[in-house]
Amino acid sequence: MFPVGLVIMFTGRGRQYLWTTTLFLGLQALITFILLLNLGKPFSVIISTVIIFILSYFTEWWGVNTGFPFGYYTYTDVLKPIINGVPLAITFAWFVVSANSLLIIKYFFKSGRGFSAAFIASVLILATDMLLEPFAAFVNNYWSWAANTIPVQNFISWLVLGFVFSLVLNSTLKWNETGFQESLFKIPPFIIAINLLNFTIVNLAYGYIILTCIGLGIFAVITLFSIKFIPNES
Repeated sequence: MFPVGLVIMFTGRGRQYLWTTTLFLGLQALITFILLLNLGKPFSVIISTVIIFILSYFTEWWGVNTGFPFGYYTYTDVLKPIINGVPLAITFAWFVVSANSLLIIKYFFKSGRGFSAAFIASVLILATDMLLEPFAAFVNNYWSWAANTIPVQNFISWLVLGFVFSLVLNSTLKWNETGFQESLFKIPPFIIAINLLNFTIVNLAYGYIILTCIGLGIFAVITLFSIKFIPNES
């Protein structure tokens, strides 16, 4: 789906099929959910997932109807299905980004429960949004901003909400202390990397340089800082 999506965005042909982004994000959400089931206790995984879906949906619904906390924006009819003005794909996206960012931090930084893991994860979530916004709003027209401008409060809100979602996940998930393969933690970076590569290629091709470079810069700094925490498997 990734290369096909690039063809659609670069050629302009088949843009009526951009709704399949919902399937792409739904697949990522399913993989993430299965991954969590292998890393955590099933009941806590189900509860955590439901909470994130509910919180993200009502936050987006409130945002669309009031302009708070992100600023004034509306979703187009590109992403389907749409539930009371909010595409289902957006709840998938929040879950995928929040859960995988937290898993990356917990593994590479060996950070346990608490504010530190949630905060670093929220910075990754903010960087993801910086790469996502031009790709989604201006290239694919998934949503549109008032005056065609992304407000600063949107990025502040992503940081705050990313922290809240990460904190909720970190607090409600009950991890299996034994019985899982550490190789499972290699899946979240792969999922995030696919999305980042997608956003970066499209953004640079369409000339959205500044936000893309800032977002990539944040990821680069966190990646370099995390190297000393990566376990030595020798």
